[in-house]
Order: sequence, then C-alpha cells, then structure tokens
Amino acid sequence: MESVEPPLGDPEGERAFTPDDRDTLLQSTTSRLVRELGAAAVTVFLHVPGTVELRAAAVAVTPLGVGSIERVTVDDEVYPSARAWHTGRVATAQSASIMAGHPMLSVFAPFPYQASAAPLASATHRFGTLTAFWLRANGRTDPKELERLEQAASALAARLDELAQVGIPLTPPPVPLVTAVEEAGTGSGNITSSTAPLIYHLHKLAIRLADVPRAQDVINRTVERAMGGFLARAAVITLVDGERLHLAGAAGCSAEYLRTAEGTLLGQTTPEAEAITSRRQKLYDPMDQRTRGRLADEAADAGCFWAVLPLSTGRLPTGALSLAFAAERTDIIAEEATLTALATTVAQGLERARVNETQHALAEALQQALLPRMLPQPPGVVATSRYASATSGIELGGDWYDLITLPSGKIVMAIGDVEGHNTSAAVVMGQLRSAVRAYAAEGHDPARILERANRVLVDLDTGLYATCCCALLDPDTGALQMATAGHPPPAVSTADGAATRWDLPVGMPLGVDGEVRFEAAETQLAPGTLLAFYTDGLVTSADALDPEALQEVFRGGSLEELGDGLIARFDNLHTPHTDDAALMLVLYEGPSSEARENVRQLRIHRRDLQGAQRTRRLLREWLEGWGLAGMIDEEELLVSEIVTNGLVHGDSDVHVYVRRYPERVRVEVRDSDPRPARTVTIPREEDQSEGGRGLVIVSALASAWGNSPSGRGKTVWFELPVPDARH
Repeated sequence: MESVEPPLGDPEGERAFTPDDRDTLLQSTTSRLVRELGAAAVTVFLHVPGTVELRAAAVAVTPLGVGSIERVTVDDEVYPSARAWHTGRVATAQSASIMAGHPMLSVFAPFPYQASAAPLASATHRFGTLTAFWLRANGRTDPKELERLEQAASALAARLDELAQVGIPLTPPPVPLVTAVEEAGTGSGNITSSTAPLIYHLHKLAIRLADVPRAQDVINRTVERAMGGFLARAAVITLVDGERLHLAGAAGCSAEYLRTAEGTLLGQTTPEAEAITSRRQKLYDPMDQRTRGRLADEAADAGCFWAVLPLSTGRLPTGALSLAFAAERTDIIAEEATLTALATTVAQGLERARVNETQHALAEALQQALLPRMLPQPPGVVATSRYASATSGIELGGDWYDLITLPSGKIVMAIGDVEGHNTSAAVVMGQLRSAVRAYAAEGHDPARILERANRVLVDLDTGLYATCCCALLDPDTGALQMATAGHPPPAVSTADGAATRWDLPVGMPLGVDGEVRFEAAETQLAPGTLLAFYTDGLVTSADALDPEALQEVFRGGSLEELGDGLIARFDNLHTPHTDDAALMLVLYEGPSSEARENVRQLRIHRRDLQGAQRTRRLLREWLEGWGLAGMIDEEELLVSEIVTNGLVHGDSDVHVYVRRYPERVRVEVRDSDPRPARTVTIPREEDQSEGGRGLVIVSALASAWGNSPSGRGKTVWFELPVPDARH
C-alpha cells in the first residue's frame, strides 16, 4: 500500500525542518487517507496547550464532508476523539450517539455518519488524534479501515515527534488548513471541489456564531475565519452608525486606511457605502483607485481585488463585509452564492449578539438599581463589593448584598440569593433586602432578622425560596454574631495568613416554613480578619470560596485588587454564565475607637462644584493633624484630580476616604458612575477644561493606584508613602 507520509525536510540534511514541512505533512496525510478509506473527511486534531480542547489543524474534505467537527473537548467522551485521546486506542461513534449529547449538531449535519479516531502519540508526546468521517446509515465498521487509520496515526505521530524535537510548533492554528479531495466521495452533486473548503469554513463560522453573546466577538471570529479560511489578504467589517460608517473590525489593512475609513459618511461614494445603499455585492478590480492603498502590504495592494458584501437582516442594511483577494483567486468571483451565504451568516450573528447585548444591558441596569449604590465605610471596617451578571438574555437574578451601619455603631452584613433567574426573583430580592434593612434598623440580632424576613417571604406567597447569610459586627470589640438560612458562610482569612471555616449551623432557606427558627453563632474577630461573603455563582461547585485566593490581600495587594481578582475568575469562564455572582469583602481593621484616629471621610454632593476645593482644605487639616505636612502638596494634587473627575464626568455623589497606615497614606474616592477611570494622554474635546490628564498625573506620582467596580459605581484609589518610609 502507498505510504501516507511524505518525506520531511531535505533527505541529504542540507536544510532544517520548517513549519511548511509540518503543513505539507498534515495536508498530504489527510488527503491520502480520504482516498484510501473512502472517507468524506479526515481531520488531524492537535491539543491546544493549557486547555482541554482538541482543535482541527488540517482537514481533507470531499463536498459531502464539510459538516465534520472542528473542535472537541477532551473530557466530553461522546466524541471518539476524546476517548482515543484518553485511552490511547482507536474509538468509534455513530452520529446518533454524538447528536444525543449535542443536539445542536443535527442542524449542521442532518445525516447519518460514523466517526473513528486513532491517537497521535509517541513515546514522549501526546499530540492529538487522527479522525475519519464516513457518511453511513448502517453503522457497520470495517476492521481494515480502523487498522489502516491506526497505522497512519502511528506513522504521523512519529513524524510529529521529529518536528517537536527540532522545535517546530505543533499548536493548532485558530483556523485549520483545509484541502479539497476531488477523487474521493460518493457523489458531489453540484458542489465543486474548489467550493468545498469555502463551504466548510462557512459551516464552521455559522456554528461558532450561533451562540456568541457579544457583537465584537462575532466581528473578531468573522475576520479570523475570513483571513485563515477564505484566505483573504485583508478583511474589514463596517457597521452603519447613524449617517456614518463605523470601522468595527479589520485585519491586513494599512494604518492610514484604518484612520481615514472610520466615521466616513454613508453618502460618500466608497465601496462600502455603495454596497450598503444598493444592497448588492460589489467587486472592485485591482486597478480600481477606490480600493488602492488599503493593504498593509504595499507590494500586494496593486495585485488584489475586493469583494464588498452588504450585511442586512431585514429591511434596513446594517453594514458591509469587505474582503481582499489575490488577483489569481478567480474561483472566488464565481462563488456569489457562497459569499451571499457568508454575509447572511455574519449579519444574523451580529443581530443576535446586538439583541442579546441590549437585553443584557437592560437586565444589568435593573439589577444594579436594586443593589446598594456604594457600601458605607464605617470606622474600623473597609468594605468593597462586586457583582457580575449572567451572560445571556434579559433574565434578572436574585443575588444581593448589603452593609448597614446602625446608630449604635454596629454593622450588619447580609448577602442572599433568591431562587430563579427572572423578573420575579429580582422583585423578591428587592423586597427581601428591604425587610432585612428594616429589621436590622430595629436592633434585632441576625437569627431574629432571618426569622422575620422568612415570615415576610412566606406571607408574600411568591412560591420562591431564598438563601441568606446575616452577620452583626461590633467594631469596638470585634464581637461577631452570624446566622445563615441555607447560604454558605463567608470565607475567612486572618492577618497571619490562616484560613478559617466556621462550624456554623446552616438553617432552612427562607420562604419554605414560616415557623422555622434560626441559631446564631458567636466569635471574636482579630484585627486584620477578612470576611468574603459570596453567592454560589462565584464558585463552580458546592465548595466554599478558595481561601488561598484571600491571602493575596495580605501579600501586598489591596482589598479592591482582591475583589477584581475574585470576580475575574467568574468573568474568565469559557462557558456562558447561567447564574449571577455577588461578592462582598469586609476587612476588620480593629476597634473603631482606634480607627477613628486613622480614618477620615467626606461626602460631596454631585452638584457641589466647590467640593474639590473643600476636599483640599480638609485634606490639609487631616495631614497636618497626623504630622504629615510634607505630603500635602502631592496629596492635594492627586485628590483634586480624582474628585473633579467624579463630579464633572461621573455626575455623581463622591465619597472620599483617607486612611493613614504606618508606612503609607491611602485615598479612596468612590462614586456611582460605573464607567472605569482611564488614563488619557490626548484629551477629549469635552475634557479641555481639566486637561484630560488627571489619571496620567496620578499614575506618575502615586506609588500605587487603581480603579475598580464597587457597588453600583467604582472606586479610584491611590497610595503615597509617608516621608519617613520613602527610603
């Protein structure tokens, strides 16, 4: 039988292996196997380092093999590639079993098929799998086919091992190499072999855009597939924004073109404007001056033609997809139907993502309106919070938190989660939070607060239940009482780095039984103890929040940085979030009588434009009182910049907290504007009065600074070392 593996490099050793040798090897192996096995497609899957994903690196397809799978999760053993990866043996599966685990695939491959995978492994490396797909309804497996597949995989693994040893990268590209096989297949209908790779990439793009929640992700994936799959020299996505065109994404273009293309009028005679207004595909040959100067590669610019595809999902056009191709790509000119399908797929993906973004933004705004605008900062306690919404749709969650300062100086901390993810859950969340605040203000202990809130929820007869954890802290003594109704207690970390789990009796959730009684546990907090209250959306299992993560606050980080890091774990999950996540961090610094000596605070109303001046005057008094007059000039400058930014640009009430530590002074400015503060080196027109450079000054002078979401707004903070601690 003819060898499947081509020779690598120069047989006389006169040149080294290159990535081109790798690509030639993969393409030749898959193409020959399609012919030998009579398969519809053969794919080389390579492992993506640091992930649980196998991704197609090279695919050989017949016109009937374009529906083959491109990405496989190694822990999803519905796929034979995942089983072959784990077991090191050939594995086979029928389409019925694969689609039972992934019904969505039936939309894109609505015919019976069989897939068999052999591991690509040497004595020292596991590379991935070699997988073949056949269109078969009988489910019969030919042992000779599997034997040949295994032999080919073994030989290919040996060649990949050679490449790995000389440093040739074997990480799969974002978009695989796709080769059409003319001789194979059981009948191609009207689909030509040159069309098969384009349909393959169109098919994969449609799958990847089916559930993308953000429009920018749709744009990025489209540009990536256009460049790597359709082999475009450049790709541009332009969206209609009123009477102008917004350049939403591009690759392969010159900086000058990108600069001039942004914001062009829809009425101008540009290729994109023509395609959008006429709603027809437009081709521009290499000599057309309207597309000259667009490519980053000036040498190739004169040898490329452009195809501009209008994007629309209804009566109104939404934008254009512009692709540049080398002049010899005459096959693209004949692919009008394929390009139309591409434009339709992209337009529909953008529309779905835009609707999802609008709904999600509305849901998040309504949710945030039910949460505290910002947490109080009573003497002896530092607190911050984070909230992250589920990533899909307009559904509202029932996660909430609160920190209440009582007239006695004691503090009530509460966090809860109402069953469900809908409008009813959000309404009940607001009612429950109000009930907890009311009973806390009456002076009840945590157990009694939960009992009364439970009765309120039962009497409302919503049919929903809720979990809640409630704690009462006396900052003067460190005495803490806590009770919980079906909610995990907070993660606890002390100043010496010890993580603690309390043996707290967990009561029944609220709303189940109106007569239930709750028990409160008591403990004594040492100064420097951190409490991390959270809802279950922040963890991936029933386990408590990882106490190791809390130690970061005691290794030089701030409470705000810790909050950013913990909520980032939620935001960075690869799968869409089906639940909200709430986090409230409370650091007990010590008795409030001592804290009053080291903490100063000020509230400035949003219409008070003299607030920055008053802040500077008070700051001078505070620093002089602490014997830190040498810091006044720098502190005044930085505080003034941040406070002015909150008052003028945030149109928000501003809370200023100044904390003295032995080696540094920390200033926190909190407002209710959720937009993050950013450094600006070129001022915007509306920033001219203030220069637009406030945070650049902060960044240059402060020893540390940052800005973080907190409550319904943000916290901008900075630190300066005290004069005796600077050296």
